[in-house]
Amino acid sequence: MIPQAQTQTQTQTQTRSIWLRQALNICMAGLIISPLASIAKPQYGYSGNVGPEQWGKLSPEYAKCSDGSEQAPVNIVSAASKVIANPLRLVTAYGPTKGDTVVNTGTTIQVNTEGKLQIGSTQYKLLQYHFHTPSEEAINGVHYAMNVHLVHQDAAGKLAVIGVNFTEGSPNSFISELWKQLPSSKGQNTISSLPSLEKVLPSKLDYYSFKGSLTTPPCSEGVSFYILKQPVTISPAQLAAFRKLYPMNARPLQPLNERVIQSSN
Repeated sequence: MIPQAQTQTQTQTQTRSIWLRQALNICMAGLIISPLASIAKPQYGYSGNVGPEQWGKLSPEYAKCSDGSEQAPVNIVSAASKVIANPLRLVTAYGPTKGDTVVNTGTTIQVNTEGKLQIGSTQYKLLQYHFHTPSEEAINGVHYAMNVHLVHQDAAGKLAVIGVNFTEGSPNSFISELWKQLPSSKGQNTISSLPSLEKVLPSKLDYYSFKGSLTTPPCSEGVSFYILKQPVTISPAQLAAFRKLYPMNARPLQPLNERVIQSSN
């Protein structure tokens, strides 16, 4: 018979090993989807000596934050965008969820979840979504009150991000449910059952698209962005609840360089 203390030690070791493997996999993808992963990387923020202007100096792994050529977010100038002749459709398959992890990462609120997305013939899995205020992308120089980035990954490891903008107005029913479960301190998380993310999408999925990067360190490039044209509403009270935790957590706009913004219509 194995002594109980030894069994507990083995169980703890196995559990920690699983956490570390998950954290490593996520860090390699450039994502923060657990408190452990966020602890494992150098601290960054949105002001002072850990603000966006300093990200590239915080770690060699963050070099793209200062010397990348296809960084995000960007200002989308609608008149300068190129209309796609045969745009790829965004086909989402998000259902109600059980066991989502809502994480206060220290820089945002992030929900680790599951769902499916098809863009053209490419299938993606939804990994997580997180919020920024004000919106990181601007359209014709104007930022929305807040946006949410839905982060997906295909079988080859490529990332596709759908951006949904929020404008102040009527209460948002999806946000009402999610905000009830916000962890208030860095590193805290809650396990939650949430309505379908379809409820946070606008009625039309027309979009602007461009190649960009993660908008947080390590700022890895090669990310496909689809910024929806039609915003959804969020009430002033709902916006204030998020800003009580994070008054500002948006990276400044980055140079477009040689990129051309594409438009689905």
